[in-house]
Amino acid sequence: MISIDDWQALVNKPVFTSDGKDVGVVTQIQPEKLVVSYGPITPDKYLIPKSSVKGIEKGVVYLSENGSFVERNYKYE
Repeated sequence: MISIDDWQALVNKPVFTSDGKDVGVVTQIQPEKLVVSYGPITPDKYLIPKSSVKGIEKGVVYLSENGSFVERNYKYE
């Protein structure tokens, strides 16, 4: 797991999976997870464990899982 000192700095940053799928934008930071929303009117929401964050590059958050894994395991509501 990478070391991130300021998780709040990730709010409003885009999130992509390991295979390049756009998951959405970080909307909230919880103690162990990131809340990510995708879509304008009725957004899809994802609860992504902080341990899934592989890295941050040029203001973009990258996950270690692929798009189908994220859809199956982290989507809620």
